[in-house]
Amino acid sequence: MRAASRLVPLLLRPGPIPVISHDAMLSRLDDDVTRVPVLVLSSDPLAAALVGAAIELAGHAPRFPHADEAPRAALLRVRPRLVVIDCDHVDACSDSFIGPALMTGSRVLLVRSRRTRRDVSELSRRLELRVAEMPMEHEPLTRLLHQMLV
Repeated sequence: MRAASRLVPLLLRPGPIPVISHDAMLSRLDDDVTRVPVLVLSSDPLAAALVGAAIELAGHAPRFPHADEAPRAALLRVRPRLVVIDCDHVDACSDSFIGPALMTGSRVLLVRSRRTRRDVSELSRRLELRVAEMPMEHEPLTRLLHQMLV
């Protein structure tokens, strides 16, 4: 019943009924299972939400720490393939978090904007981390996420 309810919006659109292959239908029904989890760590809730929305638009599953959950606890709970870290997040944008994240097999992407206060050039160079400048257009961000997840 739940699967059918997710297809109803497709059938209520004006115009011809779209033809959906069996594989496409299964991928839509199981999108939470097939999408790659990406942990988003930011000290700014709005920035985290915007980055999470961009990750979701790119076809992946953004995950966030629970209230009062430490970054390392969120890492162990989510077990993401990619961790996106706001450079101003004091606890997450540090050797003490990034090292263990890399050791779990996660990849790490640092994000910064014009408002970023911390200089992470030495950290990113030393740990060979990519740094994304936000805001970023949808297509380049999607390509970057896919490259990070390969």
